[in-house]
Amino acid sequence: MKRRDLHYIVIAAMLVSGLYTAVTGLIADLLGLHRFARHPFAGYLCAVLVLVHIALSWRRVLAYVRGLSRRLRGPDSAAEREADEGSTVERRQVIVAALSALGGFFLGWLVPDRGRELPAQASDIGALYHRWSTPSNALDIPLPDWGERPPQYKTYPRADRTPLSDPRGFRGLTVEEALEARRSVRDYAPASLPMDALSRLLHAAQGITEQRLDFRAAPSAGALYPIEIYPVVHNVSGLASGLYHYAVQEHALESLRLGDFRGQVTQAGLYQRFLDQAGVCFLLSALFQRSRWKYRERAYRYVMLEAGHIGQNIYLAATSMGLGACAVGAFYDEQYNQLLGLNSEEEAVVYVISVGER
Repeated sequence: MKRRDLHYIVIAAMLVSGLYTAVTGLIADLLGLHRFARHPFAGYLCAVLVLVHIALSWRRVLAYVRGLSRRLRGPDSAAEREADEGSTVERRQVIVAALSALGGFFLGWLVPDRGRELPAQASDIGALYHRWSTPSNALDIPLPDWGERPPQYKTYPRADRTPLSDPRGFRGLTVEEALEARRSVRDYAPASLPMDALSRLLHAAQGITEQRLDFRAAPSAGALYPIEIYPVVHNVSGLASGLYHYAVQEHALESLRLGDFRGQVTQAGLYQRFLDQAGVCFLLSALFQRSRWKYRERAYRYVMLEAGHIGQNIYLAATSMGLGACAVGAFYDEQYNQLLGLNSEEEAVVYVISVGER
């Protein structure tokens, strides 16, 4: 392979990696992601290729620097003027590259983000919902039929059940210590998550803490508990990998499908790699009608608040046991719903939390 061929291959690779870095960076910024689809590695590769490109073109770069130095001093001879003219192509290349970089950098600010027109002068759909869901909403929207109360518990009667150990008795960090130590952890050790730890995490999330009234560990508007938990097990000692449903009443796991679902979980989670490194990923779904029949326009607010309560409980329980946890709100909704076989109109995944050994 000739040096010139290698030069063009490096330029092509630099272009591809640069475009990939720009696109994945834009997606990560728009969706509020920590990382997306190997974005940092593409950026590092692009930087390395730039250095290789400079190394292959060092004679031109040196000629340009010398020409620039002469222009600053002023050309003294015909030979220097001729050399200065010879570097015009290189100058143009540098100028075009610089302008392209600046143009891409400021593109997000220069191009206005125009969405659909919204009624009631709302700035976005969230603001529109917030106004509509107030008790004294003034929007001219016909109220729907709020429906009847659905069953309090969801079960899979034909599923094999795995009883979980008694979660009580463990004493880790105090609440104050756990609050101080809690952080989002995205790097997990390859060690298996203990089965007892999974039991404690589920109990902290949704476990029944008062049998007489079926009150649970997380607060819920009207004690209606619209959130269901589906642990996707990757690496838990004594438990086969697969999709499970947390049977709250029995504090047990219902087996939905066995197998390795790391790829699907990671893909639906916008390729955030820590999702397949965790010991378990908790998919939190919402059965909206459980709250909707009673709280009507306020129901969606209460459902989301409850998902947040459960997420914090998992965070603190994981921290107390020395585990790492990370909550995820950016994902492809329908892919997770299809993975669990949910009808997204009635029940949909609203939150994802990964937990693993540190």
